[in-house]
Amino acid sequence: MSTRQARTVCVVLCFCLMVPAAAHAQGRTLCASDNLNDATVVIKTDTDFAAGAIVGLHGWLSIGQATIPIYGTAVVDAAGAKAKISLQGINSAERHQHLGLAVDTDLMLNGSGTFDNVNAGQPFSYEIIAVTWTALDPCPGAPQFARP
Repeated sequence: MSTRQARTVCVVLCFCLMVPAAAHAQGRTLCASDNLNDATVVIKTDTDFAAGAIVGLHGWLSIGQATIPIYGTAVVDAAGAKAKISLQGINSAERHQHLGLAVDTDLMLNGSGTFDNVNAGQPFSYEIIAVTWTALDPCPGAPQFARP
């Protein structure tokens, strides 16, 4: 086999191995509102919530006029029915506030957990607040941003 033929076989083989993996990594968009201050959480999963999966998450949290990009991880239980979700973000528009969410939920985002709030003022403050999520269907549209 020549070097050129070997490269062609390698490229075709690599492509064939990658296609099935990409076909299974569908992901979806989920959203919920909370019981605290009418916040909306919209997250996109990197893959499906399959039993035992570790799923990357990214999206946004909207509180009033503020829209905060968030990212995190979900771990799906062995039965494929529940997930533990951890998200974090920084609200740079207000007080450079660091926030985190840790929620035990079903796969539609109905669940409860905590909302962690760290404000950068002097002295800084740290709050842990109980939160409950309720799934929204349909999800809201993309946020609108003011021009800089």
